[in-house]
Amino acid sequence: MNEMTFVAFKPGEEGFIASVPIEQLDSLGARPEASLQKASEIYQRSIDIMRSLLADMEGLKARRTPITARRVWELGDAVLNLVGELSRSSMELDGLYEHLGRELGMNEKRLGTVVTFRRHLPDKELIPESLGWSQCEKSARKVAESLSKGQKESEGALL
Repeated sequence: MNEMTFVAFKPGEEGFIASVPIEQLDSLGARPEASLQKASEIYQRSIDIMRSLLADMEGLKARRTPITARRVWELGDAVLNLVGELSRSSMELDGLYEHLGRELGMNEKRLGTVVTFRRHLPDKELIPESLGWSQCEKSARKVAESLSKGQKESEGALL
């Protein structure tokens, strides 16, 4: 099994700059600069997606339109996609919520709640379109598990 390399990102003039602890540099292979560049591109693309989702949510808020649980699920999905892409490159973001909180201007605890909701609900289609995030936020895990369990029970009824 490949050992994960901890990677960190900081904003630079032309995007994000990836870095790893010096003692883990060898784990990046013969061309560490190419691995770090790839990680920077993955991170930049993911941050752009998350910022776009947050901008959409801010627009809804400004129009006094409720933010749906599906929209928030998409943000959590983007976070998990980032984690997955980095993992496939044998990298792990050192301080996930700190990094994303900084880049997105979002409270780390709130971000953790979003990711918890997504982790416990594998399919966005299980979320009723009318379900608002305000109905989920305080007990995100419980709501996600309930929605997921409802799907499993209905599948069992079909058998």
